[in-house]
Amino acid sequence: MTILLTLYLILFLGFWSKPKKHTSKGTTRCVCLLWCFGSNLENHLNIEVWNSFLILSCAFLTTVDAHHESSLVELRVLLQKGKHIFENSDALLYAPHADIDKCTPSLMYCYLQELYVILTEAKDSGYDNEIQSVFTLIDTYKNCSDSNCPACETHLVANSTVFMKRMEEFIQKLLSSKNTDCD
Repeated sequence: MTILLTLYLILFLGFWSKPKKHTSKGTTRCVCLLWCFGSNLENHLNIEVWNSFLILSCAFLTTVDAHHESSLVELRVLLQKGKHIFENSDALLYAPHADIDKCTPSLMYCYLQELYVILTEAKDSGYDNEIQSVFTLIDTYKNCSDSNCPACETHLVANSTVFMKRMEEFIQKLLSSKNTDCD
């Protein structure tokens, strides 16, 4: 019994390697103890313990949606704050057109990858927290990108100011459409 309680505390407190939490996700830590112990029902645990595991598992499930409004607003602020980086850069970036009707998660994934590139190139300008936030969003969008959509490399290449304007348009269209899932 003490082994199970110790394992529960380790899972609950999150002593494993975890990335920096993105400030706009508003998620809780996923603790799915039922998944860990589901195949071990023959253990000598009483029904109250299993009920506790079930309740705690459901209470701490993560709720994440891909392009949540606060994440989009945060990206828009980042683009406005880093406008000088885009204006002073001579980088050529893949800049998809702002079409939110098709392949929205894949397009956002492309935009975020290119944004990560340009922020990383301007690393000395104090955008370390923003770089980490963009990297976290990239991981989110990587998991919900559509394989039927064109790859990022198939989009037209444009200079960084055109890229910034297209990304701002894309974010604005997403904010006005209230499309907040990975469909």
